[in-house]
Amino acid sequence: MGEHNCYTKDMAECIKKKAYELWEKEGRKQGCDMQYWLRAEKAVKGQAKQ
Repeated sequence: MGEHNCYTKDMAECIKKKAYELWEKEGRKQGCDMQYWLRAEKAVKGQAKQ
């Protein structure tokens, strides 16, 4: 999936895609939805600040 351009998309959609990317990359571990969301949110917001 790669990096997401959050300047042209809704921030929540970017976070959702990043969380899914992390979930897939780490073996689709069940029951960790919130952890993936929070990690993705941090990554996307950090990227948007740059």
